[in-house]
Parts: sequence; structure tokens; C-alpha cells
Amino acid sequence: MLTEKEKEVLILKKKGFTQLEISKKLKISQPAVSGFYNNALWKLRDAEETIKLAKELKIIKELKINLKEEKR
Repeated sequence: MLTEKEKEVLILKKKGFTQLEISKKLKISQPAVSGFYNNALWKLRDAEETIKLAKELKIIKELKINLKEEKR
């Protein structure tokens, strides 16, 4: 589970803010921004791997969504 700071940093990074801008906006150091960002990425990567393993072990079934193309 991501912390609030990790979520904030990810959202701001996605919006295109630089590390310096994020540190000023959140009033934290640049190394802290980097730490929150890296921790979030590791957590997300671990979650992805856990889901993949659960599918392989048939603990959960793969979700399939059928998207219909809209005709114009």
C-alpha cells in the first residue's frame, strides 16, 4: 500500500513536475522526493509480480475486459 506522500509524489511526477518543484511544493528535501518515488515504484512492481504469481498458481483468474469499438 502506498503512503500519502508516495501517492502525492507519483501524481506530481505524472503531471510533469521536476524533483525540485515537487520538493518545494511538498516542503520536503529533494532526496526525500527521490526516496518516496523509488519506494512507490518498488511497491507497484512488487504488487504486479504478486498478481502475476497468483495468476500462475491459479489463485486468481486473469481479468478479461471486452471492449467494443464504437462505430461512428
